[in-house]
Amino acid sequence: MSDTTINGAGSSAGSSAGSSAGAAPANNTSPRPSKAQVHEAAQKFEALMLRQMLAQARKVDFGNTLFDQKATENFRDMQDSNLADIMAKRGTLGFARMIEAQLARQSGAGNGE
Repeated sequence: MSDTTINGAGSSAGSSAGSSAGAAPANNTSPRPSKAQVHEAAQKFEALMLRQMLAQARKVDFGNTLFDQKATENFRDMQDSNLADIMAKRGTLGFARMIEAQLARQSGAGNGE
């Protein structure tokens, strides 16, 4: 009886292995991002890096007490965020271009799309 069970399990395992082998390429094939998606992701990442750089630059204290107001700080944060977005869209530092090229190589994006 155990031989029958083993053979039954072996044949079902063999057939499921054959099924899973056929299904494996479908599982390994993930949708590739389009060139536009890679470009947008690279730009957003550059903007994030620029925001961080601007925030660190703002931490420098020159002892000016004239602008020690929370409203001014909030305004500067919004201003820095907008500046970072504009710089990233224009490709001012070129980070997005390099990131986009690297992501395109890794994901295969832009090949015929």
